[in-house]
Amino acid sequence: MTGFHQLQMFVQPLWVPVCAALAWLLVVLGSVSLGRSLRNGWLVSKRLHQIPCSHCRFFTGNYLLKCSVHPQTALSEAAIHCQDYCKSHILDA
Repeated sequence: MTGFHQLQMFVQPLWVPVCAALAWLLVVLGSVSLGRSLRNGWLVSKRLHQIPCSHCRFFTGNYLLKCSVHPQTALSEAAIHCQDYCKSHILDA
């Protein structure tokens, strides 16, 4: 037998378990990646729902001038702890 044939006879029984292990590794890594993406999306959504602008008295609803007090930070993460937030008395139904 040649050296290549001996190598092939040695590697052939290991081929199926190695491929199966690699396939399961890809499944696990894909699941972890999907889980992290879902968690990050949930955290971003939770943080963005803390923006109080739509319930503020100074919120205009106009896309050109969203807030008459702080137009630069209106509807952004910087508006979460707005010092001038004043709850509107008129809430839409």
